[in-house]
Amino acid sequence: MRPLDGITVLDLTRLLPGAAATMMLANFGAEVIKIEEPGGDYARHMPPFIDGEGAVFRATNRGKKSLVLDLKSSHGKDALRRTAARADVLIEGFRPGEMKRLGFDYETVRLLNERLIYVSLTGYGQSGPYAPMAGHDINYIALGGLLDLTGAIPGAQIADLAGGSMQAVIGILLALAARHNTGRGQFVDVSMLDGVAWLMTLPLALYAATGELPKPGAAMLSGRYACYRIYRAADGRFLAVGALERKFWAALCARLGCVEFIADQFAEGERQTQVIEDLSKLFLTRTSKEWLNAFEGADVCVTLVQNVREVTPCEVIPKLSDTPGRIGNLES
Repeated sequence: MRPLDGITVLDLTRLLPGAAATMMLANFGAEVIKIEEPGGDYARHMPPFIDGEGAVFRATNRGKKSLVLDLKSSHGKDALRRTAARADVLIEGFRPGEMKRLGFDYETVRLLNERLIYVSLTGYGQSGPYAPMAGHDINYIALGGLLDLTGAIPGAQIADLAGGSMQAVIGILLALAARHNTGRGQFVDVSMLDGVAWLMTLPLALYAATGELPKPGAAMLSGRYACYRIYRAADGRFLAVGALERKFWAALCARLGCVEFIADQFAEGERQTQVIEDLSKLFLTRTSKEWLNAFEGADVCVTLVQNVREVTPCEVIPKLSDTPGRIGNLES
């Protein structure tokens, strides 16, 4: 038995944040029914494609069921009311006010089902000056201060997934726990911008303590020190060094044959710059494989910077064909 067996989730979201959140719930046993408009979620039609269907859609909607409803029609509205009356969770990702316009805001739907957990997943929350604005991952990490620290657009969607999907799942699980005690559902307001602010816990704490504005590469965990950086090897591959604790740093220096650097782990100014330059030259003397072999068996916190092909297990690819099974099309 999986933790969420018996839980029914209605997914009215589109694109990545909501789809990833409900896929996590499906992975743990929830019955997720994806409500799609006539013609299907437009993510189905976004390239690149696998067997004629959007790869991102396939990757984030496996394990779900699908129901096509036209929420602008009375027939579609009636069907959603009946479905919501027996569901445990409803998650939507429209801009604030849109669900109320359709007649399915929380205050209305809770009259059908007082045990329903209703989740609104938006960029900026339900209130405030940003609430009505459109946005995407880049906008949320920009306003949240994260983009200023990275100095470049990340290669993965941080606000969408860590700031949105995961926060939504946490909110749902907390609401389910509360319902176990009270018998009542509740409204969960998830803002991806708020989620980014949570990811900024360490930089915000450092700024509060020092009053110094964090800069890219200047913070302790952003490449400022030789013990926590990325180094290029002779074969052009990169190695990530995370020897932050003294014991790891000492072990790394011992394997590298430069124990004289141990005392300089957190040196500042020119000395730290010199250590970084010397280690950078040293890592260029061997290939990444040779270095990993040299570090084998030692606690040095050094790993290869892998690409997507190396990260993705071969067995993941076939699962992309497991797209939502249609359980109904009320427009046919």
